[in-house]
Amino acid sequence: MAKAPMNDDAFDRVAYQEADQQFRLVSEKLPRQAVTSLAREVVRRLEFRMPRAAKKEEMPSTTGIDALCEALLSTHDRAADDMIVAARRDGVRLEVIYLGYVAGAARRLGQMWDNDEISFAEVTIASGKLYRMIRALRHVVAPAIAEDRDERPAMFALAPGETHSLGIEIATDIFRREGWDVDMLVGLDHDTLVARSETRSYRAIVLVANSDTMLEPLTRLVLALRISHPLSHLVVAGHILDHHPDISTMIGADAVIKDIDTAVSRLQEVMDGMG
Repeated sequence: MAKAPMNDDAFDRVAYQEADQQFRLVSEKLPRQAVTSLAREVVRRLEFRMPRAAKKEEMPSTTGIDALCEALLSTHDRAADDMIVAARRDGVRLEVIYLGYVAGAARRLGQMWDNDEISFAEVTIASGKLYRMIRALRHVVAPAIAEDRDERPAMFALAPGETHSLGIEIATDIFRREGWDVDMLVGLDHDTLVARSETRSYRAIVLVANSDTMLEPLTRLVLALRISHPLSHLVVAGHILDHHPDISTMIGADAVIKDIDTAVSRLQEVMDGMG
């Protein structure tokens, strides 16, 4: 596991290391087509995070963005991290680092990918570095991302492509009977589900899947939600746990819910920071 080189208190070292480990596992264990899809997900989710409150004159130049892309594509694992640390030491605000440097680099990488200027291996490595970087910045970017959103306790969502909805419907009913305010999303494709989730800010997001073929769609969904809900607890439930007992590490979830009998107490533990 890579050790986080960022020594600023604003960087979440644990999230950085977990994101790094997740992307390495994904690259090793999933087929190339799936890895390509996941890398593309990271790039496209980040590239449209345009600057909001930051002043135009604070934004990095084209040269600065190109330099970060070069660092992301280099064989030096921490070159991009070193650039961000240097920018912080020069007084660049963290909002500018995320909204300018990270988003700008994602847009540039997307263009290079579309123009076949970079290889599959290069874009996978660069996407992983970007992902762990924004995970490390999650406490900084969360206020801007969650701006104007209603705050809600939990969202239960059925993984895109999953057809067995009875379990999530039963679980939602149980939680609501216990007094929980839960939004349930079922039967939605990936982009629609993510877009619907972005209308609110959730303390916990429970993703339900049953088939063992849901590993790649579930991983892709987690990557997207990590970017759009940086502080939410992400939990996995459903029979997919029977097929992939180590799924939490593989897809980067915070916890799992193994059975309906303990679901309410388990989710409360997670939300209280015990899981």
